[in-house]
Amino acid sequence: MYEMRPAAEGDTLAVRDLLSAHNRCASRNGLAPADSIAVRLLIDDPDDDMVLMLLTEDSAVVGCVVLHAALPFGWTPSERAEPSLGLSALHTHPDQQGNGLTRRITLWALDFAARRPGTRLHWVRATVPGTPLAAYFRDQLGWEEVRVTHDGAGRRCSQMQHAPHRQRGLSALIRGVDPILGTSTPLPAAAVQMPVQARTEDERLLDEHRGSRT
Repeated sequence: MYEMRPAAEGDTLAVRDLLSAHNRCASRNGLAPADSIAVRLLIDDPDDDMVLMLLTEDSAVVGCVVLHAALPFGWTPSERAEPSLGLSALHTHPDQQGNGLTRRITLWALDFAARRPGTRLHWVRATVPGTPLAAYFRDQLGWEEVRVTHDGAGRRCSQMQHAPHRQRGLSALIRGVDPILGTSTPLPAAAVQMPVQARTEDERLLDEHRGSRT
């Protein structure tokens, strides 16, 4: 049975192994590697503005995603001012390719965003690397491609969004343990400043994590 749950201290080794397997596959296919340091910083982290969620199958970690209470940098000021749930660092185990893990993770995220207490969220948003994965999000998962950008290394990325949506019968596909995630009030658009140069999603994740501790 698949389950989505927050990462705990004892998951460090399993998350490391997942990211290592992902990076070996990414290297063979010319894709960007995952930043394991940025992701592992969130394991059993006490802050509530970001949380690392794990997808498990019979207790084995087969996927992960980071939830953001507010959008990471890289979106426009007006978009960051809208109540949204941000997704980053979505990785699945290459041995599970074809088993619909990305679909399960995103369906769970859309359902969680629709149920999340506090301010009603307008969007779930993510920066999706590469043309094939962006096409999968758009054509198979029903996400809207807002714009095409490039990361710091010049690789193509798509900024994508989907409205929160309750997934009736989701428990037949995946069980879920909701995280404790803050309900950050979006900044007014005029107060949001864009970074001087584009950075990769994992670099933004690490920078924001550091900033949350200052």
